[in-house]
Amino acid sequence: MPERTLSLPGSTDQFVLAERPAITLTDRYRPLPGGMTLRHATVVRAHQVRPADVVVAFFTDGPGTRHAEHVLEAFTAHPRPFGPCPAQCEECENVHAHDGTADRYLCLDDADDREDCVIVYRNTPVAIIPATVAASLPPLDSAPLPPDLFTLDDGESGPYEALPVPRAFSPWDAISVTRATAEQIAADLATSHAGRHLTCEWLHDALLISSDPRLRTEPGRPGRLIRPDADGRYRIGGLWPWQHWSPEEDDPTH
Repeated sequence: MPERTLSLPGSTDQFVLAERPAITLTDRYRPLPGGMTLRHATVVRAHQVRPADVVVAFFTDGPGTRHAEHVLEAFTAHPRPFGPCPAQCEECENVHAHDGTADRYLCLDDADDREDCVIVYRNTPVAIIPATVAASLPPLDSAPLPPDLFTLDDGESGPYEALPVPRAFSPWDAISVTRATAEQIAADLATSHAGRHLTCEWLHDALLISSDPRLRTEPGRPGRLIRPDADGRYRIGGLWPWQHWSPEEDDPTH
């Protein structure tokens, strides 16, 4: 889709809406579902967003030409006045800490198990697909989520693709990976700080991760045997802390 320049009543700014970025290691944008495109989008103020509108982008600061800053995942709006947060999320706490009030801010969507609340200034320009249009298009959850990216605790391995994890994910929780990724993790452990007391062995389709016998808290226990689930994926965790991978970890200047 070529860039579109949109206008907003009462504003002399120009709002430039380009296509959503493709998924790469550095850009983790969930695609829109098939049949839903940015040709369906328009621009409104945040306080004009209505329930069931689909939020696709915000914009750079003005005045003048303002370019789209796409949300990582388009979401269905459930606007409400800014106030007490049912989930006590970090975003709401930060806005409250800076004296946020309902006459300046509003919430476009409440927190869920993956994301904090979406809190914005009431006059913020927002690119939306109106609810009346979205109702005739495929639902947002029909588009696949991009995988999350993880590394071992030394930050020098990976990234390893895993199924998306919830907002409350702990570094010691398990991540779900394919057989190929499990094989790469097992190979990388041998030279990593995280695996310095661990050994890996494949027993047919099961991965056995064993600790140094001298360090076992349960004498005689051979190790952790990880079998594939019904989808052929391996849930690996609890033996070292996972870290979310970011591009800076591959940048020698960081």
